[in-house]
Amino acid sequence: MPSGQCSERYGAVAYSVSALLKLLERSSDQVICLSHLAPEDFAAVSALLDHPNLDLTGLTPMDKGTTEIELTYLNGKERQSRQSNVMPPFTLGEMDLFSECEAVLLMPLNESDIPLACVQKLRGMTKGLLFLDVHGLITGLNERGERFRKKWADAAAWLREIDILKMNDSETSWVAGKPLKELEEFVEFAAGIVASGPKACWITFGDRSSLVSWRREKRVFWAQVPVVTDIGPVLDTTGCGDASSAGFLYSYVKLFHNPIHSVILGNTLGSLKAASLETKAFPPLMEIKGVIVAHYGEYLHTLLDDFLTSNHLIVHEFRGE
Repeated sequence: MPSGQCSERYGAVAYSVSALLKLLERSSDQVICLSHLAPEDFAAVSALLDHPNLDLTGLTPMDKGTTEIELTYLNGKERQSRQSNVMPPFTLGEMDLFSECEAVLLMPLNESDIPLACVQKLRGMTKGLLFLDVHGLITGLNERGERFRKKWADAAAWLREIDILKMNDSETSWVAGKPLKELEEFVEFAAGIVASGPKACWITFGDRSSLVSWRREKRVFWAQVPVVTDIGPVLDTTGCGDASSAGFLYSYVKLFHNPIHSVILGNTLGSLKAASLETKAFPPLMEIKGVIVAHYGEYLHTLLDDFLTSNHLIVHEFRGE
């Protein structure tokens, strides 16, 4: 931990599921969780995630099923990763679980977790939204178990299948194939992703404003969205990305595919997770909405003015060179 403490917990999909379940409380919506686990972890994870809005039929015990990663924090943001076990890949048959889903959140920790063929099957069988966090697809593993950044194999094929692509600023260079530094470079990169097929590209910058680009018909737009920085001290950044992805996906599906509102909810859940040491770090939905009103009120007013006056204070159209 950044504080020097040692901690062991179930993470990754557990953070996304926990965030989604808070957002879905008192609704009839269901979350389907698909993951492979070692038999000795199955009971504990099932108990941790148990919730009336959660379908755990996709939680499958199998030999050496749990991905095991040791994180050593160098500071509040940077960390080294060592992996001692890789989850067996998902199968084509397991994709049938998602045939009627409105949206699917793809969060591979390793490039082998979710084969491209599985995503291609998903795209062919469902009209649901496919959201991809690229992290695992640009992560390699050497013989010592050390995780390292690598080029995204089959990127063009993946981009043909997905609707939303998410990454952080340090990951962009591995997708773009070159370092990106200035805002204009990130904007051009994100707009290029959107022009190639996906409906939106979201780039996070830690405690700085996110960048989102999206397509409406044949026009491409972009905006910066501030983050929430004063909820409390940063205690643990593990799971922030997983939680923020869940928030974006929920808002995008429920609020008419509005990318800016989706980033606002995503940023808020990521900040709430950073201020907590717990997997279940999220308050009820009404409290989450209160955080948004308190921190984004002025931004949302400016966004409304932007719409009414076409001043382009927040939303900009990307026109290329």
